[in-house]
Amino acid sequence: MTSETQHNYWGYTTGPGIPTVYSLTDSGSIRVLWALEELVGQNVLETYNLKSFERSKTTKAAPDAMKEGFRLGKSPILTVSPVNAPDEPPTPFVESRLVLQFLADHYANGLWDPITPQDQARDTFFQEFAGTTLSTLTSLTLTMDVIPEATPWPLKPLLKLLFVPLMSVFKGKLVGPFEFLEDALSDEKPWFGGSRLGLADFCMVFPLDTCVARKYFDAAKYPNVNKWHKTVHELPAYQRAVAKMGEYNGIKA
Repeated sequence: MTSETQHNYWGYTTGPGIPTVYSLTDSGSIRVLWALEELVGQNVLETYNLKSFERSKTTKAAPDAMKEGFRLGKSPILTVSPVNAPDEPPTPFVESRLVLQFLADHYANGLWDPITPQDQARDTFFQEFAGTTLSTLTSLTLTMDVIPEATPWPLKPLLKLLFVPLMSVFKGKLVGPFEFLEDALSDEKPWFGGSRLGLADFCMVFPLDTCVARKYFDAAKYPNVNKWHKTVHELPAYQRAVAKMGEYNGIKA
């Protein structure tokens, strides 16, 4: 067995250089692309490199070419070499939350730092909540939803009989998390990161985008969450991220 280069660890005394992000269409890389566009828009990062990949038309899987960035080939992947040694083999960073933390630690210059200890605890909690509770329930609901859609005739009606009730059950399980998120937002704390945009907001956007696009989310029942979602979608950095992804939730650049 060959040895594996350590990933998600910055082992250099000098800082990282220009990052490269491996992005897959219609995927969770929207979180990292949005964060990078915020850094560029706020002039704390000059630029970044983008390697964009399309899903298979039949299987919707990522192409093997993404394994260039990291052996598992799962989006998003961020790679970077030391700023003073750009030809050094790049270090890969994977898993969205850890990639976002790396960007905050090495590029953001405090841009997303919570203002108070309470906001710090809140931001950390909602990062975890987005990646576990909300993402898990969203993924399970989506699975029950898309399997009948992808099944050819004549099996489609049968699978709909099996999966539509299951999808409704999982959709119902999203109500509790939505209510919890609704109560967490207010005029004083309009962001999941607290009084200003934080890492939790980047983490939250993908599962909530999915729920809104698939109509699992009733905007009338959750006005605070709906306001947050609309605010995010109106941000120029978010809009640039969607355009650079190429295709996202039915939107094609």
